[in-house]
Amino acid sequence: MSFVVKKIPMIISSSVASGAMNKTADGHRFEVRFEDGVNIPKDSHNCSVTVDSATVWWSVPNIVTGVNDKLYITGPAVNGTLTNYDLTIPQGLYDLPQLNETIQILLANAGSKVAPDPLVTFSGDESTGKIQMEIPYTNVSVDFTVANNCRVILGFDSAVYGPYASAPITVISPNIAYLNPLEYFLIHSDLTAKGIRVNNKYGQVISQVLIDKPPGSQIISEPRHPPAVACGSLIGERRTHASFWLTDELGEPVNTGGLDWSVRLTLRYEVPHIIR
Repeated sequence: MSFVVKKIPMIISSSVASGAMNKTADGHRFEVRFEDGVNIPKDSHNCSVTVDSATVWWSVPNIVTGVNDKLYITGPAVNGTLTNYDLTIPQGLYDLPQLNETIQILLANAGSKVAPDPLVTFSGDESTGKIQMEIPYTNVSVDFTVANNCRVILGFDSAVYGPYASAPITVISPNIAYLNPLEYFLIHSDLTAKGIRVNNKYGQVISQVLIDKPPGSQIISEPRHPPAVACGSLIGERRTHASFWLTDELGEPVNTGGLDWSVRLTLRYEVPHIIR
């Protein structure tokens, strides 16, 4: 007796317009229903799933509304009056130049002094991974003790920096900046009972998506040798639906910002073939 390999290719998308159901508000999880069901015969062997490609938008915010979107700065206004600026940074995924530009725009719009220099400038120290905070005036201070501030991603402690007796001055963050909200994506599905092991745990992972594009870009993952993930629990079962979800490397749900993500997968199984 020999075996014949059967394949069931699928394109699965979180797009509601394409039929996704029960999609969570943050877009990380959804369900699909199979119109005619997925049937793996009970005499099948070696049932598995491979993710041949996936698309994910690299848009997971590192500044989140109500979590770390605040920055409190005291400094001179355009007319020289010492003013407290309570800044709210819009939610989004920022690299350091973008975040620095946004902070300076918010300060300028609030009426702060902008010439000859803005009240504060943030730049990176590539050799250490830390942040340089440049303060040009003696009466400027940055308060990283207020609630929901962005100190962690900039590498600063919960403290008030300034005012300083001499200026300009460059303050180096005591900690490494943490601008990347995650290291890679994990795609999960209940098509498998266990999935790919992540260190010492199983979480129904069927694929890893590496981040190889700049913020705001679509990642197209096409692994050369995608792993075959065992799906033995499908054998002898008729599945009418399946769930898929997207997480960070720790298995925590990610906020997709309303952008759809997808996977192209193949279910494989072997059925007996009797040669007469």
